[in-house]
Amino acid sequence: MAALVGAAFTLLFVARYYQHAPDLAWYNSVVVLALAALLAWLAWTTRKALRPSRRRLQAAAIDGRDPSPAPGRLDGPEHALQIARLAVLGKAASIAGAAFFGAYLGFTVWLAVQAGRLTAAADDLPAAVLGTAACAVLTAAAVWLEHSCRIPPQDRDGRDRPDRP
Repeated sequence: MAALVGAAFTLLFVARYYQHAPDLAWYNSVVVLALAALLAWLAWTTRKALRPSRRRLQAAAIDGRDPSPAPGRLDGPEHALQIARLAVLGKAASIAGAAFFGAYLGFTVWLAVQAGRLTAAADDLPAAVLGTAACAVLTAAAVWLEHSCRIPPQDRDGRDRPDRP
């Protein structure tokens, strides 16, 4: 929904005020891609910490060890708060990424239509396409982070159930 609203507003404003729009720069997209990489890394490490691999669980069962995480990893309320904060970060970044994706998409559509008539529109089009792709990657990484913060379901005796049957 945020992407559609962003695209609609951007199409309306760009059609009317393109001559006053700021220049699109490629380095803005690089910053968005760097943020997406950070969110993807956070999602990967969070998922790895919350969902132990089957290999680690099997090795712990063979050795007779407790398959719970190492001390200091996810023990205590401060780690639960950290996971909750990461979930909030993922949710906020996914909404913002979707809104900016829509804005860049609206800008890209307008520029693609006007590229044959306006030289400035043709010059701005590659940066707009790069920005659209960067915001899509940011949104995907943020959704992955939000999904990675879910606690896996547990049996009645407290053991983790596998996600798949």
